[in-house]
Amino acid sequence: MSIQYEDLFPMAESSMAASACTDEIRRDIMQDAIDCGEPDLAIIDALDIAGDDMQRLSHFPQQVRDLANDPEWPEFHRFRDTLNKVEFNN
Repeated sequence: MSIQYEDLFPMAESSMAASACTDEIRRDIMQDAIDCGEPDLAIIDALDIAGDDMQRLSHFPQQVRDLANDPEWPEFHRFRDTLNKVEFNN
């Protein structure tokens, strides 16, 4: 089943928190993306911040892996290999 656009908003909030971003400007950019109806961009930014830090990535919602493997969301495919290795805590 494909992830729906509406599902991205809570996923974006959780991803932003899981990224453990300490840069106020980057946090503001992610929040602005959510507020402007672009939660996918906030999730991508959070994933970029986390990089390949498995500890941080383990706190992301497990649905981000589903996004990375979903043909409907090609912008997440670049994270597929890394996310498929993550053991999620939730």
